[in-house]
Amino acid sequence: MKENILLQQAYKSSPMLFWKKKPETIIQCPRCEWQPDGEKHWACGCGYSWNTFETKGKCPSCKKQWADTRCPGCGQMSPHKDWYKTPEEIEAVEKSANTVLRAKKKSLESRLIDYGIKNYRVSHLEYLDYSKAKLHSPYDAGCRMIILYAISYLAHKLEDRPAVCNWLQSENLWDKVSPSEKEFLSDPSPSEETRQNLSWYIETAITLAWCLTKVSSLPRLDIEGDDKTMDEFQENVPALGEPLAFFLSTLEYRSLDEIYEENLLNEMAATYFRDLLFNGKKDETKINRIISYERHKVLNWLNTQYVDESLIVTGELWDDVDTST
Repeated sequence: MKENILLQQAYKSSPMLFWKKKPETIIQCPRCEWQPDGEKHWACGCGYSWNTFETKGKCPSCKKQWADTRCPGCGQMSPHKDWYKTPEEIEAVEKSANTVLRAKKKSLESRLIDYGIKNYRVSHLEYLDYSKAKLHSPYDAGCRMIILYAISYLAHKLEDRPAVCNWLQSENLWDKVSPSEKEFLSDPSPSEETRQNLSWYIETAITLAWCLTKVSSLPRLDIEGDDKTMDEFQENVPALGEPLAFFLSTLEYRSLDEIYEENLLNEMAATYFRDLLFNGKKDETKINRIISYERHKVLNWLNTQYVDESLIVTGELWDDVDTST
């Protein structure tokens, strides 16, 4: 009894009850919400590399205190102190944000992580707002799909070029063939490299077919040569030489959210591969870079160039599609 009384007196005199836990701290980027993975992503000017959150931004080697910390997920700098949040603070941020855009962010980032791109995040939710974006008409997208299909076929069957060219002209698609494509079609001896590059156009044609609901799903970026998808494409898209007018006039797009997410997925994958060239790190994915590039290119083409409320231009020519990030 005497010991219990002494303990109670000690608790009352203590400025903080020893069993009362401090609020849990969660470390995450204030901009994109990336959370540290324990790796040494940070390097000091003295050349030392370490996990900056083990020392709260202080270099263990030269003792420099870094006030700002760069996020490996979005590349942005933020005050180091702003990385430390309580669960309540994080919940408040989530409730104040646009729930639709947050759902898009989580969907896109989960797909990146699934492919092995673990440290790339969206820092601005506005990046996921597609409300003002425009696409080429389904008719124009269908024309481009047919042209890409034809070019990929002719990369293997040069002898059929005269017949296919006549067919494109008779179906009123010739004016939509790009200058570089016309050069290939008229070149008596295109190089093996040119033919190899153009053979990948089948990937862009299939991507447009998916956008136009003629293919139910796109194969994963780390799977090459999906016969099921190719069979579905050939079943639902007219064969070369067949009439096109009815087919092209009845095309419709799938959900624009799906199309834009696929575009952003491949755009961020392109950023990842570009960064590998500069940081010398190992590719942690099994993504086929050519397939991802082809999807990125054709989906960028699909997006017209938004000018203002009263003027929408039809987009860039195929030869000039911007694939930079």
